[in-house]
Amino acid sequence: MRDIPTLMSFGKQACPATEVAGNDYKVALRRLPGFFLLVALVFSLFTACDASSAPLSNVSASSEEIKVGSTGISKPPGVVEVRYRLGSAQVVNIQLLGDGENKYNLFSARQAAGEHVFRFNGVVSASQDVEGYRVVRRIVPDGEYKLMVSSEGQSASLPLKVQGSDQEPPTLSNIVVRPEIISPNSDAVDDVAEVTFRTDQTATLSVDLASADGTRIPMFAPTQKGRGEQNVVINGRDTLGEVLPDGTYTVTLRAQDRAGNRVEAQRPITIQGGGKPELEVVRVEIAPQQLILGDAISVSITVKNIGNVPIRTQGPDPGFTYTTNDTYSSIEGGKWDNKAGLWRAGIDWDGNSGGGPSRYPFRWGFKDTLMPGEEFTTGGKVVILKQERQMWFYAGVLQEGVRIALDRLGRTRVDVSF
Repeated sequence: MRDIPTLMSFGKQACPATEVAGNDYKVALRRLPGFFLLVALVFSLFTACDASSAPLSNVSASSEEIKVGSTGISKPPGVVEVRYRLGSAQVVNIQLLGDGENKYNLFSARQAAGEHVFRFNGVVSASQDVEGYRVVRRIVPDGEYKLMVSSEGQSASLPLKVQGSDQEPPTLSNIVVRPEIISPNSDAVDDVAEVTFRTDQTATLSVDLASADGTRIPMFAPTQKGRGEQNVVINGRDTLGEVLPDGTYTVTLRAQDRAGNRVEAQRPITIQGGGKPELEVVRVEIAPQQLILGDAISVSITVKNIGNVPIRTQGPDPGFTYTTNDTYSSIEGGKWDNKAGLWRAGIDWDGNSGGGPSRYPFRWGFKDTLMPGEEFTTGGKVVILKQERQMWFYAGVLQEGVRIALDRLGRTRVDVSF
C-alpha cells in the first residue's frame, strides 16, 4: 500500500498549474496495476482542477519598487506592470493602499477572461483646489504601499515602494481670457481671444474648448514650454477651420510636468455672431474702352453679401479718382492703407509692374457695413497716365491683410492713344 500516498500526491499535482505535462501523466497511469489505476482515475475526478477557470490567478508585479519619472535603466523602473489572469468576464478593482487612510483607487472596470496588464507610474487622480486652478493628477508620497488586485471575492496583495515623489505640481497664475465674448466672422472685431497666464516651471501645456454637451475642440496642441509668461490664441474654429456654433464654451488650460503631475484651469468664453463672410461680384463695368492718354476710365463694381455675417469695409468711398501713378496706400497721406479684416473692391491690369504687394492698386469701399443679402455698387475713376497702347483691366474683391477673395473678374480691354 505504499503506492497509495504516492498516487494521491500525484493526483493533487494533476492541476494544469503543475509542471508535470499531460502526456507524462497519461504514461504514468498506463503503468499502474488495474486496481490502483481505477483508484487514481476516481481520485483525479475530485482533485484535478483547471487554473484557467479560477476567477483571479497568476497575479504578479514587474517590480516591488518604483522611482517616479525614472527610465528604469540601472535604477528602479518608472512604471510597474501588474499582470493577472481572469477565468471569466468580471469586474476588477486595483487599489494602492498605504498607511492609515492613504487609499487610492487606481482602476475599476469589467474585463474579459484572459491575461491582463495594468501599468502604474506612481501618479493618481486628485481633486485639490488651488487659487485659480485645480490639481487633477499628482504623484503619491514616498513610502511603502500594497497594490491590491481584487475580483469576484478574491484578492491578491503585492508590495510596492514609491520614491522620488518630491516634485511639486506645476503652477498656473495670472490667468486672463480677453475678450470673454468673441465673434469669429473675419470682420476684424473681436475675432479671436487671447489666454495669457504664467507658469513657474517647465511643463507641457495644452488648451481646448468644451461645448455644453462636452465636445472638446483643441485650440493649442500639447507643447512643452519653459517657465514664464505664456500666450495662447482662441480663434473659435474647429480643427477643419470651420467656425464653431454660437454658445457658451469652457476654456480648459492644462499643464503637466514630466513626472505626471497635472493641473487644470477653466474659464468661460462665449461665441456670438460667428460665421463666414462671403461676397459675390454681380457685375463689372469698365469704360470707355478707347481713350487718349490723360483721360480717365470709369469703374463700376456691384457686389452682394451672400454670407451670414455683416461685412465691414474701409474707404476711400465710391467715386474717388485715382491716377495710374497712385495706389490705395499712397493717396491722402496713407489714410486708406489696408486695415486687416476689412473689405474692398478694386481693379488691376495685366502687366502691372508693381508685383504681388501692389496688386489691385485702385480700391474702393462699400461706404457702410454690408449686411447679409445686401447688394452695393462701388467704384470710381482712374486717370490713365501709363504710356501703354493696350491695357487689360480686371476686378477683384479683397479682405485686407487676409486674402484676395475674388480675383480677375470682368476682364476689359482699354486702348490708349498718345
